Amino acid sequence: MSHSPWELANVLRRALPDSLKARASKQLKARFRALLGIEPWPDLAVHYPLFRNAEYRVLREAARVFDVEKPNKPVLERGHQVSYVIAKWLRDAGVRSAFHVGFANGRYLFYLSRLGIACGGVDLPPERTAWANVPRGVLGEAVMRRLLRRDFFELTRGEFDALWEPGTAVDVLFSEATFETLLPWREGGASVPGYLAMDPGALRALMHERFPAKLSELSRSVRNMIFIEPEPEAGGAGAVFEACVARLGGFEHGVWDFRPPLDSLFRLSPRFPTRQCIYAFTTDPALLVALETYAVKR
Repeated sequence: MSHSPWELANVLRRALPDSLKARASKQLKARFRALLGIEPWPDLAVHYPLFRNAEYRVLREAARVFDVEKPNKPVLERGHQVSYVIAKWLRDAGVRSAFHVGFANGRYLFYLSRLGIACGGVDLPPERTAWANVPRGVLGEAVMRRLLRRDFFELTRGEFDALWEPGTAVDVLFSEATFETLLPWREGGASVPGYLAMDPGALRALMHERFPAKLSELSRSVRNMIFIEPEPEAGGAGAVFEACVARLGGFEHGVWDFRPPLDSLFRLSPRFPTRQCIYAFTTDPALLVALETYAVKR
C-alpha cells in the first residue's frame, strides 16, 4: 500500500527522538520536507557563482531587514537573488537611473541604490495593497522622495517627470512579477483583491489596451523599458507585449529567456512550471550586451 509524502513525514516525525528534532536547524528540516516532496524549497533559490561573490555577500547581509522569519522555515532567498541579478545587470550596462513599477517592500530599490543607481518607483496605494510597506530607514531620503503610491495606470507623465531633474530621461523603467497579477496564467487569477474583483473583460482591457497606451505615454520620458513577466504562452502575456510593440515604434524590442539555472529562479511560483521572460524595449545597445550574461534572445 502506498503512502503520501505527508503520511511518510508523520511516521518519520514520530520516530525521531525529540532531542534530535530540537537540534535540527530550520534549513535541515526544510530540506528534509523538500526531499519528501511535501513542499518546494528553498523557494527557487539557486546555487550560482554570482551569489558567492564578496559583493553579494556584503549586500545580502545588509539586506536582512527585508527577511521574514517563519516558524520551522528558513528565510527565503529568491527575492534577494533576483534583486541582485537585475541590479548588477543594470549597473554593468551603465544604467544611472531606474524606476521600478511595483516596488513592494523596496528590496529591489535597496540593491539598485547600493550599486550606485538613482532610483524610484510606484506601487498601489495603501488601501489597495498591504505589500508596499518599506522598512523604516532602509532606503535613502532621495529614493524615498521618488516613491509614489499610485496605480500605475493612473500615473501621468507629468507626475513621473517631477521625480527627476528637469529634462532628464530615466535610463530604465522596469517590472518583475508586477503585471502577472493581471494575467490569467494560473487558476485563481489575480492576487490583488481589487483586480480579482474586476470583470474579466475589463481586466483584459487593462492589459491589452491601457497598458500599451500607458507605456506609449511614458516612453517620451524613459530610454528603455524592461518587463520581467510571465512567458508569452502564459495568460496571454505574448499578445499583451505584441500590442506594446505597435505603440513603441522607436524602441528595439525582443523577448529573452533566462539562462539556466536563473530560469528556475525567475519562476512565478514553486508550485507552477510557468517561468518569466524578459520583454525588452530598448534604445541603448549596452543594455542588451550586458543581458547576454544572464539570458538568451528568443
